[in-house]
Amino acid sequence: MKHKLPFALFAALLLTLTWAFASEDVSRELSRGIVRMHILANSNSTCDQALKLAVRDRVLAESAGSPSLLTDAEILACCCDEIKKQGYDYPVTIERGEFYFPRKTYDTLTLPAGDYHAVRIIIGSGEGQNWWCVMYPPLCFADAADGTMNEEALQQLSDSVSSETFSLVCESDRINLKPSFKLVELWQKVKARMHQFSNN
Repeated sequence: MKHKLPFALFAALLLTLTWAFASEDVSRELSRGIVRMHILANSNSTCDQALKLAVRDRVLAESAGSPSLLTDAEILACCCDEIKKQGYDYPVTIERGEFYFPRKTYDTLTLPAGDYHAVRIIIGSGEGQNWWCVMYPPLCFADAADGTMNEEALQQLSDSVSSETFSLVCESDRINLKPSFKLVELWQKVKARMHQFSNN
């Protein structure tokens, strides 16, 4: 009996490490294959939230629905121009880096919570509710009225990640998320807590 306990602990540790490495591979693969766009409003006032959506629509219109085709300077220019047209003088900041995103569903695509490469557009103080989308592949119109996904963009995503990862995030039935999907999210939360602990 005494010999079984260390073996059970070793097996549990091995299983945990295997899960962690597999989840990290999926997280890294998604982060490499996807660039997201994140727009933060100046505040939660009705006017500032409407301005955020106007800026969003302008960026999407300027890029023909593919913001990844625009440089940061071009994004900044169209944001500033739209803000001025709307009668405001808020400054705009463009940041590019890795940011944490909660779980998000776009039609048949569900991205797990975690860190993703993103372009962040901060309007004014950036203290209002935000809006985000997938910048590359160009799925930013997924929150539009029709809410449907672009097949060509989905194909780009399929080409940039493994078939297993694509199957994990892209399904028509999201009532019950796969256990593997939940494990990826759990691993992301563990990483976030470890990072927070190391910074304290």
